[in-house]
Amino acid sequence: MCNYYTMTTPFPTSQGELLAAARGAATQAEFAKQLGVDRTCLSRYEREQLGAPTAVLNYCLKVVADRLSDIEGASMIDQALAHVRRAAIALEHASMNGAQTTSRSRTRRQSRA
Repeated sequence: MCNYYTMTTPFPTSQGELLAAARGAATQAEFAKQLGVDRTCLSRYEREQLGAPTAVLNYCLKVVADRLSDIEGASMIDQALAHVRRAAIALEHASMNGAQTTSRSRTRRQSRA
C-alpha cells in the first residue's frame, strides 16, 4: 500500500511522518533506492520499528524543507530543521560515547577480576 503524504498536512512530528512526507507519492522501493537503503528497512523506519540513520533523516529533512521553501514563513521552518539536525547529531554522538563508556567500564571490571 502506498502511503501518500501531502504537504498540506501539519509539519511532520515523528520519524514515520518525516519519511512519509519526504517520500511523497513515490513508492517505498523508489524512495529506498534514492536513500540507498533496502525497501524493508525503509518500511521499518516508516513504522518506527527501527531508528533511521542520521543521514537518512537529514536527507528527508532537506527534501521536506525544499518543498516548504515556497511557503511563507519558510525561514522559521529552516531554523527548526537546523535545530533538529543539530539535535540528531548530538544524540548520535552521545550514543556513540555511551557505548564507549560502557566498553571501558566492562574492561575495567574484567581487569579487576
